[in-house]
Amino acid sequence: MSKPTMATTGSLLAGHRAFPRNSKRSQKLGQLIFVVGFFLILELLVRSGILNRLIIAEPSRVLLRLWQDLFTQELWTAFLVTFWEVGVALVMSLLVGLVGGGLLYHYSTVRKALQPVLVGFYSAPAILLYPVFMTLLGPNSLMIITMATIMGAVPISVNLAIGFGGIDPILLKLGRSLNLRGPRLMGKILIPAATPVLFAGFRMGLTFALIAVIGLEFLTYSGGLGRLISWRYSIFDSEGVYAAIAIVCCLAMAVNYALGVMERRIVNRF
Repeated sequence: MSKPTMATTGSLLAGHRAFPRNSKRSQKLGQLIFVVGFFLILELLVRSGILNRLIIAEPSRVLLRLWQDLFTQELWTAFLVTFWEVGVALVMSLLVGLVGGGLLYHYSTVRKALQPVLVGFYSAPAILLYPVFMTLLGPNSLMIITMATIMGAVPISVNLAIGFGGIDPILLKLGRSLNLRGPRLMGKILIPAATPVLFAGFRMGLTFALIAVIGLEFLTYSGGLGRLISWRYSIFDSEGVYAAIAIVCCLAMAVNYALGVMERRIVNRF
């Protein structure tokens, strides 16, 4: 049997490297075909009268309305309000979640007592508590940010405590042997070791915070994209409703993309 030459080995390695790229391209192409096909079918169903235009608008008309909205002050004013509320809520959720998760990790008795309660809290529709917060704080941005922060911080805290609790004790002993304490231990050992679980909690918390902001704007009619959707819904402007929903989806994808970039940088750093 002949030995593999350098050229043969190089071609095999090149093919091995090219395979994931081709796989990713095929996956993206498949996703694009699915999305385009879905909207084409939806367009045909609405135009044929099978689906009511008052309930489902044609994607082509929604796209046209979205383009028109981009040049209106109404949309940008609502977007800026929502963007500010979401941004503050996300930052506060991360800060409160990090502190809460650290406390739950360090105090095991408190963690065992509170973890089932916290899991039940973010599993239940906590947004239904908005009448209580609205009575205490009023139908304003402060109320929306407060509720969104609570709803986002709880899953972050729980996942943080679970992630830190699942770290191999050998790594903790290694950190202590190197005289790592407090923030240095967290930055050098805890966060890198628990990164996958931590970012799963971050994604869940940020999703909850975003949903809370849009949902509370819709319910309280206090401003932002949620209020815009509620107003357009009340006047049976289905095209405007779906155009505003598309903006919300773009905002959610942007936040998720930014979090993914942050996760990759942290993983590459450690």
